[in-house]
Amino acid sequence: MVKKLNEVLAQLKEVFSDAQTEFLQSYINAGEWNLALETLCDLLIEDEISIDLKAYELLQEVGNILNMERETWEMLKVQVTT
Repeated sequence: MVKKLNEVLAQLKEVFSDAQTEFLQSYINAGEWNLALETLCDLLIEDEISIDLKAYELLQEVGNILNMERETWEMLKVQVTT
């Protein structure tokens, strides 16, 4: 799980500030994977940041593995670029 979350974070690193990246990384390192994914999605939604399809699919995969509500990442669908 840590590997997958770090992969998502690495893909989206350029859209987050260093402080945001460190914040998200601290959740991942602490084993707070659900919180890390929720926060990551919230930041993307709040700032209306576009993401590519691969990043979206990774978010979806991690969310499914963690048995999270689909709404956590579904709202990002409109922000996916091709």
